[in-house]
Amino acid sequence: MRAVRVILRDSIKQLDRPYSYIIPDGFGEVVPGSYLKVPFGNSKRSKDALVIEVYDECDEKVISKLKAPDCMISDLPVMKPDQMEIFGKVASRFNCTMGQSVALFVPSFVSQIKGPVVTMVTLADKAAALEMVREGKFRSYAHIRIIEYLAQYGSAERKVLMNSTKASAAQMKSLSDKGIIVQTKAKADFEPEEETEVHERFTRTFDLNNAQKAAVRAVTEEADPDKKEVFLLHGITGSGKTEVYLNCAEKIVAQGGGVIYMVPEISLTPQTIGWIKGRLGTSVAVLHSRLTDRERFRQWDLIRRGVAKIVVGPRSGIFAPVDNLKLIIIDEEHDGSYKSESHPRYNTRDIAVMRAQVTGAKIILGSATPSVESYYAAQKGYYHYLSLPSRARADSVLPTVHPVDMKEQIKLGAGQILSLPLRNAMARAFASGNQAMLFLNRRGYSRSLVCSECGEPACCVNCSVAMTLHSQRNGEPLLICHYCGYTIPAKEAVCQSCRGNKFIKAGFGTQQLEEALGTLFPGQKVLRMDQDSTISAESYKEIIDSFAAGDASILIGTQMIAKGHDFPKVTVVGILGADLMLASSNCKASERAFQLITQAAGRAGRSSARGEVYIQSLRPDMPLFGYAAAGDYEAFYKTEIEYRERMHLPPFKACGELTVQSEDETKLRIQAADIATYVKTFTSYQDARYGFEVFGPIPDVIYELRGRYRMNIIIKAANKSAINAVFEQVAKDFDAKIYQISYDNDAVN
Repeated sequence: MRAVRVILRDSIKQLDRPYSYIIPDGFGEVVPGSYLKVPFGNSKRSKDALVIEVYDECDEKVISKLKAPDCMISDLPVMKPDQMEIFGKVASRFNCTMGQSVALFVPSFVSQIKGPVVTMVTLADKAAALEMVREGKFRSYAHIRIIEYLAQYGSAERKVLMNSTKASAAQMKSLSDKGIIVQTKAKADFEPEEETEVHERFTRTFDLNNAQKAAVRAVTEEADPDKKEVFLLHGITGSGKTEVYLNCAEKIVAQGGGVIYMVPEISLTPQTIGWIKGRLGTSVAVLHSRLTDRERFRQWDLIRRGVAKIVVGPRSGIFAPVDNLKLIIIDEEHDGSYKSESHPRYNTRDIAVMRAQVTGAKIILGSATPSVESYYAAQKGYYHYLSLPSRARADSVLPTVHPVDMKEQIKLGAGQILSLPLRNAMARAFASGNQAMLFLNRRGYSRSLVCSECGEPACCVNCSVAMTLHSQRNGEPLLICHYCGYTIPAKEAVCQSCRGNKFIKAGFGTQQLEEALGTLFPGQKVLRMDQDSTISAESYKEIIDSFAAGDASILIGTQMIAKGHDFPKVTVVGILGADLMLASSNCKASERAFQLITQAAGRAGRSSARGEVYIQSLRPDMPLFGYAAAGDYEAFYKTEIEYRERMHLPPFKACGELTVQSEDETKLRIQAADIATYVKTFTSYQDARYGFEVFGPIPDVIYELRGRYRMNIIIKAANKSAINAVFEQVAKDFDAKIYQISYDNDAVN
């Protein structure tokens, strides 16, 4: 008899191994990748399980002990062969169980949502039925029409059959009762969505410049078909990276390949879909968290069945069951949202490389401000470097950038929100019928202190990163470095720049900004885009479409408005509180600040009208703002890569993190100290070539979350494999029932 080995979805460590079940006759076709409901344990609870192997079992004793699955969850496999090949590697790479890896590839809605069911009708015996017609044994013409129709087409959906033959339900029942026709239930494809009209701005085609043509040719024609290849597409804002993506995707789909097109924010999805549908005219599926489960299942099923050739979505889209995957596009590849913030802590780029190794897909990493790690890989020849050095439109020029000293503006009475030069520029834009965008990054405001004299954040004396403010219940606030553990009382902080000792909390939110704009520009409509104003995916689209149509003069928001949007009438961009982007405990704060400022500035002047960008800061003379103002990525990279090498940070060393959590604060500190001592001792005995460095335990940036306290142990090593080896040893020696530990082998992202 046939038997299968399965992995339970979401299995915990103690149950994370293959289990065998017997497949009874008539159960249906089962193959690796099939998805079953299986009875598990003494209670025979039903569990979702992925089939990893089908084999013949001849031993009667074994057969007698095996249970049969309850049912098939899906009529088709839920994972493609390339996914089946890597899901175990994903578990190993990201320190999770195989069952948790299955959950990444097979969403929960697959077993929760039932597709539409139809009744199919066939003839029980075609020859016998036609003979009865010839012998005149039917008095009803409807009966004869039904038999002749089924004889011609083989089978038919009951509703279609009745409409085509003008038959009634009673006439169908009569033939069924006599055993002449057989009616069975079957899963049906979802009804196709109604085609929505694509806005004309998405259907326009553009002639590619020489740099764009070279990029498309390198990916689609010159690439080695037998070699896994990653391309870093480095193009300034407005250089036409999207045109390169679309042209590459068009060629891949024409060759029968599938495409995953990834965007960092849900807010970018509607316009990306618009471009793809408008330009390629092919079936596109969308996967993101703002859809309902039923909508997501519908999209996922279109992908699985090969109907949708292109998948658009944020991070989770990398797990889509795409047929014949041949191209993966990761737009804004530097963006932090491509790294999962919950366990398993996977990085989208790593999953893309794993899939490409199996399918031979090409990967395009696109950005105006590539991550330091990606640019370093391109410099070393690990990635193919493609450059788009100029704006795609001949009449489009880079905006003029104006650094603004907010210390002087506050003295002039402008306040800390909008400077006088920015207000005047906005007024000029509105008088000319143009628009303005105001970007405000709110991260880190309440958790960092800045010097009231020079605007520098309170920094660690060892690591040159901003320290995080922690409020103590039974004592004074502390400043803590989350990389080496250096801790001082907040009142003892000394500015590393001017040696001042007066620090303040600074910053304001988008709601305060919206209120200020209502007072300064009462005749102009303001749209706000942040997590509070965009509850659903549709609300994103409504805001973007409304602003693109010119219904509002001002768009304000957080980092989600800084990326990818193309609004030709925007001539003024304001970047508010720019220096506070650096008041972060993350060692990539400078990189992220440069990226966000450059991306936000890139929204200005994307048509023939010259754009203006105002960078408001308490420290306008900082070199980083000069690099961003000049769009000089090379100068920024040179400074940043020297800092990374000096501090033993990626790409020179991998940086991992063990997070211990508990509802009991005292118990947590004891456990964290035990684990830190263990890790330091274990790594001290390892070969020096692994370069282990261990720091902590250190309170997490968010020390208390949902009633649990969290502490971290930081591990630096030569590579991620060395860090994973330490994680594996910790997992073996610390009981998961007692110690609640999560693992991240890429902690700086």
